[in-house]
Amino acid sequence: MSDIAAVIGASATVRTLVDGSLKISIDIEPRHAQAAFALFGAPGTPVALARITNEAAVEQDRAAQREPEKPKGGVLAKEAAMLCELPTFREFCEEQDADGAADWIRFTCNVASRADLDNSESAAALFKSKVRGPYMKWMQSRGAA
Repeated sequence: MSDIAAVIGASATVRTLVDGSLKISIDIEPRHAQAAFALFGAPGTPVALARITNEAAVEQDRAAQREPEKPKGGVLAKEAAMLCELPTFREFCEEQDADGAADWIRFTCNVASRADLDNSESAAALFKSKVRGPYMKWMQSRGAA
């Protein structure tokens, strides 16, 4: 099963070609241009058309504005999650379980989510200097690294 995605636009031109097929040009607002290009940037991409009411378009735009995208975690978020699962890391940060270790990382790096580690230069720097670096030194001091 394939994913379904939609981008709001408005028909700009409609004409019948010599072979009888219909050619429709769609204008996309600049704020939706990147998403439209990602979906339809390659010639021959299958599409489906549906007419929507202006009310539906307005509501979809409002919903998109109300629901900001959550930042996605990357390499540092994954590393932080893996560290929290290690008993030695939990001993290092003096936490009993993975949830406590995750709280400690978020507090230490001043972030609401470990995903923020990959989306904020200051959070990434704090993770490296206050979490990863000291943990590695602590492990070396114990002869474990």
